[in-house]
Amino acid sequence: MAELPPVQIVAAKDDVPPPYLTDNVVHNLLLCLAPEPAYLAVATAVSTKWRSVVHSEACFGRRFRLDYDGPTPLLGFFSNNAAGPFFTATGAGVVGLAPPEEAVSAGDGSVQHIYDARHGRVLMDGREDKELLVWDPLSRRKDFIPMPPGYFVGEGYGGGALICEADHDAGDDCHAAPYRVVFVYCGSDRPPTTMASVYSSRTNTWGPVATMDARVTFELKQPAVLDYTVYWLVNGRTQIIEFEFDTNSLALFRTPVDLPDFVVFPMEDGQLGYTGMMGPIIRVFAIEDIYEDGDATWTKVTTLHLDAMRPSQSYQQVLDSDTDSDSDDEEEVVLLLAHQFGPKAKKDSKIIPSHPPTIKSDNDEYNHVVIRPRVIGFIEDPNSILVRTELGVFMVDIESNEYEQLSQRIYFTTVYPYESFYTTVGKANFNDPVLIDHENNDEQGLQQLEPLNDTILPDQENIGGGISASGDGDEQ
Repeated sequence: MAELPPVQIVAAKDDVPPPYLTDNVVHNLLLCLAPEPAYLAVATAVSTKWRSVVHSEACFGRRFRLDYDGPTPLLGFFSNNAAGPFFTATGAGVVGLAPPEEAVSAGDGSVQHIYDARHGRVLMDGREDKELLVWDPLSRRKDFIPMPPGYFVGEGYGGGALICEADHDAGDDCHAAPYRVVFVYCGSDRPPTTMASVYSSRTNTWGPVATMDARVTFELKQPAVLDYTVYWLVNGRTQIIEFEFDTNSLALFRTPVDLPDFVVFPMEDGQLGYTGMMGPIIRVFAIEDIYEDGDATWTKVTTLHLDAMRPSQSYQQVLDSDTDSDSDDEEEVVLLLAHQFGPKAKKDSKIIPSHPPTIKSDNDEYNHVVIRPRVIGFIEDPNSILVRTELGVFMVDIESNEYEQLSQRIYFTTVYPYESFYTTVGKANFNDPVLIDHENNDEQGLQQLEPLNDTILPDQENIGGGISASGDGDEQ
């Protein structure tokens, strides 16, 4: 049988290139993207038209945030250590969010700390003793704020909180919205006084000073914000301090248990939550009433088990070895477990150990760093807590008990989650897309990919010309 000649397709003379996508089609296409920065980074590398859409607050940013049906993307979390704050990325494509140079310890014994991270901004110490820094990691904006009236240098940690004044229901950009800073601090010690004041970015001034006849220092942990009230844990573990905006007043009330490593957090139903480790389990409490004498009534909400988030090992051996105990009370049992399994860590130590002890055996399954599980923070939406175990950091949903591993790094005592859409006006340019490398233990935890180039897609506005993934020469 004779071979057939090769088929040749000849274009008709009246054939024309396909039409470009209209602006409306491009907008609707980009609105379907997932909110993680990696997707938006690729979109900006397609063409100057696509980049201009992503960078347009009026055409894209506000509608993208409104149409997204889900929690604000978690980009990573900040934490404190002896060298200054550091950032750990958890979202694909998160780049360039390392704290600014003002956050690096100056070598003179001073250490800068983060107090809060909320709605795309971070509240931290400035380089000078008498200033705070409100830093926007995406836009690179830095607002230096003088300390409030009556603040004394060297009087221990204060308690800070950021309050965003954007209309979130209308899709406002938090990075461009005004904000307030609440700062609670030690005043005079004759008589012992704790003070609080609220700073407004609208007026660039501090408001009236609230005072309380007691002197407290603060745990460096996330504050909990509920409506017009802010809560912080006080050093000593037995009290919580409350600041009310409406009355400009401070108050103290007691915690339900006296145990370390607990955190306060806002619950989905509007109550104040209190949670932490009790042995190998997590207890969650919710407040019911606060009385004038500082007493408070709490209820047990739920118990969370960490079996799936820890190395395979059984605690039953410990229970069997303590059969002499006549107690049937579950809390006494878990406190006994906490005593036996919990390492004797230095109290209130915020320094990451350089060479943590490890358990070594012939079975690799049991070769893990010797640490005890710890609740290190929370995320408001979804209503979750962050738990550090030997295997990394997990986000645990309070309602469903479902969990998700966010990082394999374990050297955290407390974290400040950083949540934001990557759509802010004036944000740092998207550079080469990156993906999280969970196997990499370097400081950034990121793995660089090959940069996007003109082989990916032609520039729809300039056929035959290449595109620049870094945005050089394009209008931002």
